[in-house]
Amino acid sequence: MLEWDGLRDFVTVAEAGSLSAGAKRLKVSQPTISRRISALETHLKTRLFDRVPRGLELTEAGEDLLQRVRRMELEALAIERFALGTDAMPEGAVRISVIELFAEWLAEEFVAFSRSYPKIRIELIVDNASANLVRREADIAVRMFRPDQPDLVARKVGEHGLGFFASPDYLAKHGTPKRFRDLREHDIVGFDEAAIVSNTAKAMERLAPRERYVFRSNGLMVHVAAMKAGIGVGGTSAFLAGREGGLVRVLEDKANIMQEIWLVTHEDLRRSARVRATMDFLAAVFERNRAALAGTPEA
Repeated sequence: MLEWDGLRDFVTVAEAGSLSAGAKRLKVSQPTISRRISALETHLKTRLFDRVPRGLELTEAGEDLLQRVRRMELEALAIERFALGTDAMPEGAVRISVIELFAEWLAEEFVAFSRSYPKIRIELIVDNASANLVRREADIAVRMFRPDQPDLVARKVGEHGLGFFASPDYLAKHGTPKRFRDLREHDIVGFDEAAIVSNTAKAMERLAPRERYVFRSNGLMVHVAAMKAGIGVGGTSAFLAGREGGLVRVLEDKANIMQEIWLVTHEDLRRSARVRATMDFLAAVFERNRAALAGTPEA
């Protein structure tokens, strides 16, 4: 009898484009996923993939199966959301997708939530990419933009401020930049080029010449640690800089970039008691910290 797990493995490998990438996503070894795909092909009595220099390529039969399985997956996920959306008691697991910036802070905030809702199990998924709520990668997502999918429900819960920072020691040795062009004379702490996602990081790339970059990282906390150590000037979250301490904001009158913060869930889950309780709690947390998140003086 054909099992759903085998079909799910097939979809993952098809989307990943290779056995190694598929195995990594599924968190299994490459030989394991290879055996599973071979078993599925044997069961269906057809070849689903051709090996090509860049990895795997779907056969005609594989393309047809992929479309069919994706339709099955959407129906299965709709059933799951329907079942979750009808729960009347605040209990069970709630998966929340959150960017690295807010993860540690929200983990601390959920201590109070656990006391109020001891039967809700929080699963905090830290991912700077946008979780697919339709495919149940998460039940709730904290996003820095408003989604445009019609089947998602979004609630704006605040704004997040971004700016430029340096350590007091660095500024004492090198002076404080007063204008954007002053950055050309300063050492710069930047993000790895593949990880340049924030408006401040993009702005810094435009304002400072490449040769001024003395340190790069794709990790947000490593980036902040480098600035605190006095390596140079960098762009980061005003909220994170405030929490970490040891940094001074510069060019505040010239660079005050704001991002909207949205809580997002699927339409089918908005009536779920556990999801609704978690959404309301998160909204209250963001509202209570509105000034600090925006990086305004009253924070």
